[in-house]
Amino acid sequence: MTVSLRKKPATKKPRRPARSAAAGQRTLDALTQDALQDRKGSRGVQAYELLRSAIATGKLKPGDRVLESELAALLKMSRTPVREAIALLETDGLVSLDNALGKVVTKLDYQSVMELYAVREVLEATAAGLAARNASEIEIATLRNMLELEEQLIGDPGRLADHNRRFHEAIYYCSHNRYILKMLQYIQTAMMLLQPAGRSGTDRRDTALEEHRAIVAAIAAHDPNAAEARIRTHVRNAQQARIKLLLQTT
Repeated sequence: MTVSLRKKPATKKPRRPARSAAAGQRTLDALTQDALQDRKGSRGVQAYELLRSAIATGKLKPGDRVLESELAALLKMSRTPVREAIALLETDGLVSLDNALGKVVTKLDYQSVMELYAVREVLEATAAGLAARNASEIEIATLRNMLELEEQLIGDPGRLADHNRRFHEAIYYCSHNRYILKMLQYIQTAMMLLQPAGRSGTDRRDTALEEHRAIVAAIAAHDPNAAEARIRTHVRNAQQARIKLLLQTT
């Protein structure tokens, strides 16, 4: 009996994309063909990244209908990868089902915003306290460099919102705790459904920068109690600004 020694071709499992930062002020059209050329992975992953960036930058707003055919035409893709992307966005909570409209970009109500900030305050305070204990000198230097960049971006709300997300993520990584990091990345995804904080007014941008400086100073001093207190103040002030903006637009 002859036994075939040919190996079956290995099948590649589709990988969930890494959470990319927001695309700044670029339009969704500018993220199509050129971006697709540079990205790796399946077309579904590519569509997911593009649509996630569109939500993060406000090109797709909470409450907007998510129509498979329209998005496929916009992204110059077939409907299959767009369908896969929408399924991933539903898993993230960024797309949900509206009984009247069908699938839409998820819109958070007042209660959801309050609950989101309550959880964010607890988790970020824990992350900041751990960062004060565990951050290396290189990580602290990185946080300080990010403060300098934030000063330069004060007049650019779109890029500032992107930078703000990356600054907070840097603190999460400084905690050196994988579970805190994972939970806070989920919170960051939910925060994409809110108006970028950098667009809530120049006064808030300036005060947020001062609050960031106080957080980094506490982490650099390796003072966990101060780091937790500073970030709690920061999150509460951000919540107040967010609620004010929410009430103005409803």
